[in-house]
Amino acid sequence: MPIRSKRSLSSNGRNPPRSSKQAKVEVVIVDESPSKHSTASSGSLPLSELKQRAVNGKAARPKETPASKNPPKEAQKVLFSSSRKIISSDEEDDDEDDDIEESSEEEWSSEEEKESKDEKELSAEESTSSGEEWGVKRKKVTKPKKAAKPKKSAPRPKKAVGKAKAKDSGKDDKAIVGANLDSDSDDDDVPLSAAGHYVSEYEKKRLQNIQENAAFFESIDIQSAKNNLSEVSGSAKKAARPRGLQPRKNGKAPLPPPRTRSLRLQNKNPEGAQLPPKPEPAPLYQNMHPRKPAGPMDMTATNVKGDDKGLGDRFQQDLHRLAKTSIPNSEVKDRLTLSQESFLKSAQSMTIAEERLAKVTPERIFSLAVHPSTTKMLVCAGDKWGRLGLWDVESKEGDDGVYLYNPHSRPINCLQFSPVHHGKLYMCSYDGTMRCAEFEKDVFSEVFSTEEDRDSLVKYFDFLSEDGTTCLVGLGDGDVAVVDTRTKGSEAEHLYPAHDRTIKTVSVHPTQRHYFVSCCNDSNVYIYDLRNMKKKGSQQFVASLYQHSRSVSSAYFSPASGSRILTTCFDDRIRVFDSSTIGQQTVKPLRELRHNNQTGRWLTPFRAAWVPGRDDLFVTGSMKQPRQIELYNDKSTLLHTYMDPDYLTSICSINAFHPTQHLLAGANSSGKVHVFSASSFSAASKKSPGSPRVVLKKLAV
Repeated sequence: MPIRSKRSLSSNGRNPPRSSKQAKVEVVIVDESPSKHSTASSGSLPLSELKQRAVNGKAARPKETPASKNPPKEAQKVLFSSSRKIISSDEEDDDEDDDIEESSEEEWSSEEEKESKDEKELSAEESTSSGEEWGVKRKKVTKPKKAAKPKKSAPRPKKAVGKAKAKDSGKDDKAIVGANLDSDSDDDDVPLSAAGHYVSEYEKKRLQNIQENAAFFESIDIQSAKNNLSEVSGSAKKAARPRGLQPRKNGKAPLPPPRTRSLRLQNKNPEGAQLPPKPEPAPLYQNMHPRKPAGPMDMTATNVKGDDKGLGDRFQQDLHRLAKTSIPNSEVKDRLTLSQESFLKSAQSMTIAEERLAKVTPERIFSLAVHPSTTKMLVCAGDKWGRLGLWDVESKEGDDGVYLYNPHSRPINCLQFSPVHHGKLYMCSYDGTMRCAEFEKDVFSEVFSTEEDRDSLVKYFDFLSEDGTTCLVGLGDGDVAVVDTRTKGSEAEHLYPAHDRTIKTVSVHPTQRHYFVSCCNDSNVYIYDLRNMKKKGSQQFVASLYQHSRSVSSAYFSPASGSRILTTCFDDRIRVFDSSTIGQQTVKPLRELRHNNQTGRWLTPFRAAWVPGRDDLFVTGSMKQPRQIELYNDKSTLLHTYMDPDYLTSICSINAFHPTQHLLAGANSSGKVHVFSASSFSAASKKSPGSPRVVLKKLAV
């Protein structure tokens, strides 16, 4: 019966690639049995044998019969394709013979699946044929000659393959070697192996070489030498060196000899003599304006020296007299009862003259106050670096009646005369201190100071009591302090947290003094009740004026009844709130005035201020041209503008009225003060056509 043997070749019929381990070829060998034929797997056939068989064209085949001469066309195609594969694969190197046999068990299993599929197709084709035997007639192809290759010194070890396939292939090779190794038959008489395969001369030569090489290696005992060498090399094998970063040795290198220092570093001259020690370098950060020494300071004018000392003494005597004066109650009542029309008529009569203009401080003015005297015009101004200027407006002695003092080292942000003792001028500064200029004693006494390490600014204050003995002080860290000016020492009696950021102003209610309003640079304006404040934790405010969208520069109760609150904000608004129902319901905004408050970096921010003794009038600076000071009522109506193109040529950010008289002082950012006054205030204030021009002298710092 027909027997088929399958070997692996490339599927396209061409030479197999180097990387492939097997090539597949299908050869059908016809048995002598005339009845029927079948296919069976006879194990692996070496490719070299198939090549030789294809070259020689001789195989053990039965006698030709009519059926074998004319096999079916499908079988002819298979045989022809197999012959082409065998012939084309003959040009491969001999080394591929060994590689083909080194296939894996998975490849053999896939081949078995393909074999079963091919067998089914072939059996279907054979069932339609006549059933007669057919054979394969092979063409004899002459093998091209190759250059002789040197014999291998040792056979290459073969890899083990799958169990079943390895057993079958081993039996085949043994059968071939045993049956044909000693055969000397020619091309016409090729011996067969035990499995029925024929052995060519080429295969006989290959197998003979294998046997001779094996015998040679056995004679020289190469295997024992190999084993001995493996044992020796394995025992002497060094440990693998770690790759990458290597651990450093702990051994310390010897220290170099000490270097000799140069004479310059030893602070010696070239001869080796020791030089005097060098002065210590100045610290990197040096406070250019340190706080003044604690305690009282002498009230001595810094711009009066030499021959002008007598002028300073006479001015101090004038201050002593002013300290003893008091404001008549009748004049205060007149200011309160005066109607807006009457006040406006007096305001329109107020003018400025050349002698009403003077440079009072060397730097930008931050605060301004007018003494309540009705007999002498005394204007006080505090500047950027803690200097206090007192200007006797009608005096022409010295620097046109200007006397300069230096009680602080940082800006003086608030100036107020005591409501009862007119000889006491209170002031607070960014240097963290609060002082009082006592005209009778000629000293600047220290009222309150913060810890220097704390570096908290004293921003503003207001009198908490009617007699001015107790003050409410706003600090730069958001706290408010209650200070009693009668106690010794400079500590506060109480300290309460009010804001998260620096306080700009504080203002005490004129009739209900337990209420006060404070503003902050985070747009918050709160009304507090001192009776309910706690020393720690967040405070519960009475009311919040939440309409502001930017930093608020000032917030003041109206001075007469406290029924209004006036605020100035950087959102270009001046607002008036109704505080008459404070403590009962929310404080409501009454009016909102659109006003340009963008003073910039070099100008003091605007702080709209009430006219003393009135709840319906306030004054503020202006950015308009020509330069002017504006007077408004509580309904945001502009009543009057104080201007003079000859003498008012700058922006007056800070403005202050006389407590009882028609006198207005405006201060700019260059240290100058402008005074508008009515003709009835003093006969000396009248203009005279032939009056000499007052020359402003530069103040001594």
